[in-house]
Parts: sequence; structure tokens; C-alpha cells
Amino acid sequence: MAIKEPSITASPNRGLALTAGALLALWGFLGFFLAADGDPGFFSRQGGMLWNAFGVNPAMALLWVLLAMVLLITGLGTTIGSRNGNLLVGIVLVVMAVYGFALGNTSANVFALTFADNLFHAIVGVVLLLTAFGADRENIRAIRGSRRMDTTV
Repeated sequence: MAIKEPSITASPNRGLALTAGALLALWGFLGFFLAADGDPGFFSRQGGMLWNAFGVNPAMALLWVLLAMVLLITGLGTTIGSRNGNLLVGIVLVVMAVYGFALGNTSANVFALTFADNLFHAIVGVVLLLTAFGADRENIRAIRGSRRMDTTV
């Protein structure tokens, strides 16, 4: 007997992937327009400002759009896929936060990161990781069990 894939509202991983993906897509697309306010270089240290708090250059805007695509595609897919997408994007955002906190005031800051960027990346990354590791355990266990049963029959 096949287990039905949980709906977007019944799966925290799918719901969060779509929500965070929409947020990152919005910020990424706005970032492309606002990045022109600062130094026009792709990896410029001084980019434009998004809502007077978040530094953005074309590289940061592109990264946000790419991460948004991963989250939106996996969020519209399966629970296991959205869990893996949340895990991947969460790791990337936490690494970006550590990178920004460690190298934000140096010439290695090629993403025009500010403290607000770093805090945003850390919070969203940790929430994605916690959801990937902690939510949907019963759903994923049932789906995997159903797949095993389908292959043995």
C-alpha cells in the first residue's frame, strides 16, 4: 500500500522550503536592481543597500536567486527532496554567515556582506537545518517504509 505524499501544509520541510525560497527570490531579484547603487563590479566590496541594512552586490543577489531556486523546486517536490534542499541551503547560509562574521571587514568580503546580512544568513540557515533534521520524521519514515514494501511485493 503506497503512502500518499504529505501536502505542503502538512509537511514543515515543504512549507519552509517554499516560504524561505520565496523570500530569497524576492531579495535576490530586488538585489539585482539595488546592486547598481554601489560599485558596479560583480564581486564589489561596496554594493548597494537593500532596505538600508543589507549589503548586496550582483554576486550576492545571484547566490540568493540560486538558493531560492533550490528551495522552490524541492519545496514543490517531495518531502524527502525538500528536506535535502533545506539541508543544503541551510549549510550554505550558515557557511556564508561564518564567512561574513570572520571576513566581513577585510578585502575578502566579495559579497558586500554587512552585519545584517550575516545575522539573516545565520538565522535562516539554522532554521532550515533544524527543520531538516527535526521535522517530518514520521512522514519520511512512512514514505521510505512504503517504498521498501512496494519493492518487495
